[in-house]
Amino acid sequence: MLRYLKTTGDCMELSICVTSDLHGRLDRFEEIAQHINQIKPDILIDNGDFLQGSLTTYYYDYVKPGPHPMIAAANSLGYDAAVFGNHEFNYPLAEVESMRKQCKFPWIACNIGPFAKPYILKEVKGKKIAVIGVVTQATPRWDEHQYTNNLTFSDAYTTAAFWVQHVKKAENADLIILSYHGGFTKHPETGVPFAEEDGENEGNRLLDIPGVDILITGHQHLEICSIINGIPIIQPGANGSCFSHITYNLVKKNAHTVKLNYVTSSSERYPDEVKEWLTGKIGYTDKDFRYTGLLSSRLKNHPFVDFMHDFQLEATGAQLSVVELLYHEQGGFTQDITVMDILKNFSRPNTLKVLKLTGAAIKEALEQCAAVFAVDAAGTIDFALNVHPDILAPYVYDFWGGLDYKLVISEPVGNRVKNIMYKGRPITSEMTFRVAMNSYRATGADFPMFQNNPVLSETKDIIPELLMRYIKEHSPLPHRQHGHFQVMAMTNAGLSIK
Repeated sequence: MLRYLKTTGDCMELSICVTSDLHGRLDRFEEIAQHINQIKPDILIDNGDFLQGSLTTYYYDYVKPGPHPMIAAANSLGYDAAVFGNHEFNYPLAEVESMRKQCKFPWIACNIGPFAKPYILKEVKGKKIAVIGVVTQATPRWDEHQYTNNLTFSDAYTTAAFWVQHVKKAENADLIILSYHGGFTKHPETGVPFAEEDGENEGNRLLDIPGVDILITGHQHLEICSIINGIPIIQPGANGSCFSHITYNLVKKNAHTVKLNYVTSSSERYPDEVKEWLTGKIGYTDKDFRYTGLLSSRLKNHPFVDFMHDFQLEATGAQLSVVELLYHEQGGFTQDITVMDILKNFSRPNTLKVLKLTGAAIKEALEQCAAVFAVDAAGTIDFALNVHPDILAPYVYDFWGGLDYKLVISEPVGNRVKNIMYKGRPITSEMTFRVAMNSYRATGADFPMFQNNPVLSETKDIIPELLMRYIKEHSPLPHRQHGHFQVMAMTNAGLSIK
């Protein structure tokens, strides 16, 4: 049972509710809306990544294009503003504009020039409240389709600092809320680093801007709820798991409260038409294509990964295939395969691209994959972040189909990849290969060695659509192994995992 804080005119308390990174979770948003309607906040803000990311959104994007029920629910709830997130720009700008027109509230961001209003003003209880929006400047880094080519994403800190001073002086704002679709490089309370300082997450710097009274963050999907130097700092999770409620006392600066209110929904629920489509059978397999274990599934060949290599190589005619698994504890297929099974594993609207890569680039990419792991004190393999918690480590990891190779984790980072073979022959730095991978991976956002390489071809259709056709045509699904790899704690030692 949620308990709600009431506001009174005597103590001049403002009630502010914030959602962020909902990613189209309509079921949880409907529950959040019920709670917010009971609170009746003075200010209601969404901090970006509102639609893209759920199976429900996929349906309304590709199966039955049209108004999204999330927008109708948001209009009924009465948002004061929404901040553009990076995933809003997964769509062509014409579709972004259509979405914006459907909303009864403005979309703001101060660092993308004239494309959006920088802030809104609202008078509450005789006080002028300013909400300034800002989106991570790294947004173009993930743009697979060049939708943002005609937009300029300015430095978040510099631009936000300018607009904070502007609304304070020119607008005479009594309260300034900075709503940033970005996160932190260090935990704002403990200072523990958990992200690289590459401009993607500028929250720590934004916290130092004079005049900011409340800092809202997002993008990282963390749950942060704190007050630092009298400034409420929040990041309300992701996928509708919770929302933030801030009570700000305009008279007593040490009397603010911040709270994360959690929803009870766990498994995702869908509108009836979406559920009927998701449960439709596409094909079947007579083998077990399921995988379990976040760590163990990345340490050896698996039939599901081999199936994905088979699919990508046939769809593109490439020599090699790069496959990533979602960062989930489990996945894959079992017997009857439905639309939902496909989208649970590959819901992103990526296409398949074929890049021309050298042997040197391939080795560099494999070394980055190997850096995800470390050997602990007991001599077993674990994720590097678990063994060295204060050392930054990549979360990304790929499987390479068509190659044989070994990763020896006891060796230093950068020298772990051994014996890379293609059709029984060692590859050299000068060799070139046609390599199939999803269009997001091809941007080089996580693997810089993929940037600026020739794109030899790209599929017209997105991977989920290609997969549905492939499974229909090839059921029962074949199991053909495409290369072999080993992850070893040390040379000549057997596989050892935690």
